[in-house]
Parts: sequence; structure tokens; C-alpha cells
Amino acid sequence: MDKGLSRLVELLNARGASMEEMVRLLEEERASIVALQAERLQAAVEHKVQVVARMEELDDDCRKVIADEARARGLGEATLSPLLTGTPSPEKAELAGLQARLSTLAREIRDMIADNRRLLETSMVRVGRSLAFFQSRLTVAETYGHSGSMVERSSGGILRKEI
Repeated sequence: MDKGLSRLVELLNARGASMEEMVRLLEEERASIVALQAERLQAAVEHKVQVVARMEELDDDCRKVIADEARARGLGEATLSPLLTGTPSPEKAELAGLQARLSTLAREIRDMIADNRRLLETSMVRVGRSLAFFQSRLTVAETYGHSGSMVERSSGGILRKEI
């Protein structure tokens, strides 16, 4: 395997490892949300930020190596798929396997992010409804009296203006 392709394999393996770490962190995030553990959730989010930064660095390095390999093969600007067509069979099989693994992990990450987002959104809607309920019970409503002037009256809640 030539130097460029072996570097690409190394980078793609590192990218896969960082994606697996992201999957683990998303599982941790979900468990924190379900357990209502804000500190644990915050720690997972902070670690996710670090992993994303590492993933971006790896992506940049992969793009550079792929561009260099594509130019060396006369492909111009290319992605991994066109590069695979001109690659010898053993390297092609290894790179194709890595490509499939990364695609699977990317799909899994997208699905987990969507699930965690829905879980958080549902929780926030419930919190909002609870707050609105208690606010309606604890506040005094203003309304119009028989003479047409604004009067304060109890909304039938827990607190009464007369007390």
C-alpha cells in the first residue's frame, strides 16, 4: 500500500474511533436526560464538544489526503468513492470497508441525536405546561366588573387577593 493510502486508512480508522466515542457519549447523554442528572448531562455535552473538534480536524486531514491522492491519480477534485475505483483490489476492499463503517456510524449518530433532541423537547414541553399550570393557580387575574371598570379578582387558584 502506498504512503498516501496508508495515511488515509490511518485517518479513517481514527475518524471511526472518534465516531464510536460520539456514540458512547450520546448514549451517556440519553441516560443523563432520562435520569434527570443535569451535571452528568453537562459533562457529556462538554466531552462531545471536544470529540466534535477532533472529528473536524480528522475530516480536514482526510480531505487533504484524498485530494492529494486524487490529483496523483489524475482525478482532479474527488471524494473517497471515485478514488476507490482506481485503487488496487486489497486497498480498495479495506477502504470500502472503512467507508461502509463510517456511513453506518454517521447514520447511527444522526438517529441518536434526533432521539435525544425529541426527548429533551418533550421534557421542555412538560416543564412549560407545569409552569403554566402553577402560574395560573398562583396569580390573580384582572377582569372587568359590572360597572365596566377593571377589577382584580381571584382566578379560583390557591392564592386569593383577600388573604
